Amino acid sequence: MIRQQRGVGMIEILVATLIFAIGLLGVAGMQVFTLKMNSNSEIRTRATLLASDIVERMRANPSQWDAYSMGTDECATAVAGSPSSTNVAALDRRQWCLRLDRELPASEAEIVVANEVVTVSIRWQEREGRELVDADGAGTGSEQSTNEFVLRARLGNA
Repeated sequence: MIRQQRGVGMIEILVATLIFAIGLLGVAGMQVFTLKMNSNSEIRTRATLLASDIVERMRANPSQWDAYSMGTDECATAVAGSPSSTNVAALDRRQWCLRLDRELPASEAEIVVANEVVTVSIRWQEREGRELVDADGAGTGSEQSTNEFVLRARLGNA
């Protein structure tokens, strides 16, 4: 009877080690996912701060509200231009577009002013939590999705 139980202890240790290793792999996978989501959260925070920044710049310059309007492709023009120091709106747009390009690369923004209400839309690419795999099983990178942050604010006192 003693001979039949000789290998049982070793098998139990191997099974316990296997279960422990699978658990550690799960924790490591969750850590990677958490890091990606943390990075995405930082990007969303930057978009929020950028939108708030341009609205506050506009509130500080009420005489030129309409000059802040721009389409999605006008940021490059604002950056390339050299506005005079008296054109505060053009200077603000240039500085804001430079900051947008630095903090949210490959993003686009649109500012619409109508009836003392400004709408700031910022779009960017964000990594998803899933890894893409091709037919051969090789990783091809992270899946990306387009996200948008829209801020509407009343500029006037009314």
